[in-house]
Amino acid sequence: MTELSTSIIATAILVSGIFLIALIMHLLLKYRDHTVKLPVDREQLLRIPAFGLQNQIQDLQIDLITCMTMAVIVISFPLAYESIQSHISNSTFPYVFATVSVLGLVYCGYKTWKTFSKLTKLRLGHTAEIATANELIGLQALGYQVFHDIQADGFNIDHLAIGKNGVFAIETKGRHKRHKDHTQNNQNGGKGYELFYKDGRLCFPSWTETKPIEQATRQAKWVSQWLTKATGEPVFSSPVLVFPGWYVTSQTKPPFPIINHKQLVKTLPSVRTQLLSQQQVDAIVYQVAQRCLGKSEVGK
Repeated sequence: MTELSTSIIATAILVSGIFLIALIMHLLLKYRDHTVKLPVDREQLLRIPAFGLQNQIQDLQIDLITCMTMAVIVISFPLAYESIQSHISNSTFPYVFATVSVLGLVYCGYKTWKTFSKLTKLRLGHTAEIATANELIGLQALGYQVFHDIQADGFNIDHLAIGKNGVFAIETKGRHKRHKDHTQNNQNGGKGYELFYKDGRLCFPSWTETKPIEQATRQAKWVSQWLTKATGEPVFSSPVLVFPGWYVTSQTKPPFPIINHKQLVKTLPSVRTQLLSQQQVDAIVYQVAQRCLGKSEVGK
């Protein structure tokens, strides 16, 4: 075997891991973009506080990880190259090394797939919550107090809106829009990406769900119990379920508002959950603020 062939084979073996992970990422991205899309356009969302700084921090964190990875590669690549080239030249096959390498690549490929799947879900949830938070700014203009990501007992409340017409525990659910659903609905003369409530079920174009309704109800009940104990007065929290980017309708009357994020400002002021005085509102807001600051022990 010539020195050139040996060099090519050694180099191919060394970079095979990088190409494998890159190929898996490319295929996953192509599959995701071909089958689903985010329910709302991230570029059209309003900028939240420190949004630009958050992006800069994430970019710098990626740069740091890249630098550390490159440092390892720069040191280990020449040594590994010489070792592989030596094995090829001497016609010796390192079975243990090869077995460990193959198992390592399989594991890395599996972790890449799992991490990408989790990242896709987190990206979806993050986009949905930002879309809802942007619309809740309109409620603040109407005098509501709005809080986000309130930590409860082992879970979190996405958003809490407090006004004189009641307390609203808002649960945001992100659901990808499947390209095939849009095509089928248009062919059948229906609305693209329509979600409707009927008899206790959330009916999407190609699947149904009930758990979001149960979750929103359970979390609103927890808020009611917590605030009642914290303020010393009966507080009833109404659940609200929001699906950003979906056309939401009801074929039967829902137990509470199930809406698109764009409907929040119009819908919540018209709901009479519980008439509260300004003093009651202030007491509730104080307790929620204390919990957000990690200073409240009440209800734990």
